[in-house]
Amino acid sequence: MSTAYLNRLCLLALSSGALIVATGIAQNLSTKEAPQAVRDEHGESPSCDPDLIDGSFTFANLPTGEQIVSLHFQNKGKAACRLRGEASPSFAVDGHSMNVAGCWLCDGKGIPSPVAEKQPGNQILLAPGERGALDLQWASTGDSCQWADWVVFSVGWARPTGYLFIPSEWPLHICSQVKSAGYREEGNSPIIGEVGDGTLRVSATPGVVYSDEKAALHVEVTRPINVAVHPTSCASLYSVRQGALIGTRLEPLFTEGSILLPSYTPEQLKEDTERAWPPWRKDRQRRCQIAGGQVGVDADISAADLANVTHIEWRTAATPGVDPVFLTVATHFNVLDVDTLAPNWGDPVEGIRAGLSVDRASFNMGDRIPLHLRWENVDASMPLAQGECKEPPTLEIQDSRHNVLQTIPIEPMCMGHGWGPSPLEKGKTQRYFIELSTTHTRASRFTSDVVGDLPAPGVYYLVCVWSPRVLDTRKPETGKLMLPHSSGLFGKVYATTRSLRVRIEVEPISSL
Repeated sequence: MSTAYLNRLCLLALSSGALIVATGIAQNLSTKEAPQAVRDEHGESPSCDPDLIDGSFTFANLPTGEQIVSLHFQNKGKAACRLRGEASPSFAVDGHSMNVAGCWLCDGKGIPSPVAEKQPGNQILLAPGERGALDLQWASTGDSCQWADWVVFSVGWARPTGYLFIPSEWPLHICSQVKSAGYREEGNSPIIGEVGDGTLRVSATPGVVYSDEKAALHVEVTRPINVAVHPTSCASLYSVRQGALIGTRLEPLFTEGSILLPSYTPEQLKEDTERAWPPWRKDRQRRCQIAGGQVGVDADISAADLANVTHIEWRTAATPGVDPVFLTVATHFNVLDVDTLAPNWGDPVEGIRAGLSVDRASFNMGDRIPLHLRWENVDASMPLAQGECKEPPTLEIQDSRHNVLQTIPIEPMCMGHGWGPSPLEKGKTQRYFIELSTTHTRASRFTSDVVGDLPAPGVYYLVCVWSPRVLDTRKPETGKLMLPHSSGLFGKVYATTRSLRVRIEVEPISSL
């Protein structure tokens, strides 16, 4: 799982209230217990638009011998709407999908209602700001069971959308059909209690982030939570992201200081002994994201993902006999489009050009200097070659008199398949993000993007230099193998083009 980096707009985590959500969720819902919430005296309200439903997740091993995932909804639109119809589960294990039967609006014996569309739990009316929930549960013990890594719950509403649930080190063990008693009201539920702002606080750095960068989230529990914590247990951190193309999804965040440990919960130990692990999982190591008792953590996230984050969730450490608690805070982050930065294109050479953008012009020693390389095949007279890893340009560093101090080749962190080059499309700008370091640069987790070093304060000029190669489509000589999935071979250098010089100033650290 993974693993996600001038207008001085602030990058803000705008907290709209924090929630403590205990995991003792609707342990034995039956059809007759489903809420009588479908009331509309003025006619049928429309189905909800997924874009106007704020969703979040909780999950637990409750009741004993079962697992439950709860989807929590809030209508953030300006009009009442209905959540209606079945949430169909689709599980995945080791990268492959698997079928698990569903039982929508089941009775106590696991028999679905023959007229589900007429049952109260089949739909719920949400006025603006109102909350509802949907519980999906299954037996986790039995004679015929399947392990899974994640699940998508698909719903129809005004248009189809999915709720992707990826737990962190919480094994999904399905030994029955997936049962649900349908939608329920949540406003009066004893399992969710409003608390004051600040129970979970989220901030992000850098202060201004552009769409091709990375960011760091700092998440902190600011109030004592009455949950017993064993020092060897592990808490976990999640983001909830929502977008038109991705639906709503809960995913683990990669946290700084996380470590690999042997299995540390009863469910994990059970999975180790019963699951037929693929070769890449034979070590049976688990990632401990947050050590038990820790109240603050940093996490990496790409700016592209950050732009879609709607909630941050902290699941407290599991302790024998004590249910974990979810701390959830609603968030919003401003991510700026990298195209709002000046591209600083140089003059085209033989139909190709290079550009370089910088977030700002002034830095202090110890800062990282974010740079956005750009290059484009505008209208080259020969086909140009590009591999899987893009082969980005080089970075040239000049002093204040334009003497070249250093030329740095950019080597992208790319896990390619060994495929050969393909044509570089005309008219499409290519981009790559890097950072320059300075002496005494503060530690960063984004080391794969850091190139070069500016060792002293002063004025520097930066230039993006691009020398693409021709795509050689001639039949290779005998004994010279064509790489698979290739359109040819890398040929001679076509031409060299340069961006405009970009001036930056690095100032000494103040002694005050």
